[in-house]
Amino acid sequence: MKALHTVKLINPVGQRALARAPLAPRLQTLNGKSIGFIDNIKPNANLFIQYIEEMMRAEYTGIETHTVRKNATSSKLIAHELEGKVQALVNAWGD
Repeated sequence: MKALHTVKLINPVGQRALARAPLAPRLQTLNGKSIGFIDNIKPNANLFIQYIEEMMRAEYTGIETHTVRKNATSSKLIAHELEGKVQALVNAWGD
């Protein structure tokens, strides 16, 4: 008769503490607001941002825009560069 061996399974996912945060309140209008754009340097991200900016300027009066561009070699987040300067943010993502 063969001996039975016990196999212990381990879940590699682990546990994480989850701190929920509420979403920022939606702006009633973009008229007169300062809008931030983050260019992630992916192909055509700058064209996407320019197109969205032009659409916003045509639709809303008096908007101000600020664009920051991610450094190609950095994985550092750059949203902090717009902190306190904008009321809304458009972030180019994806490949």
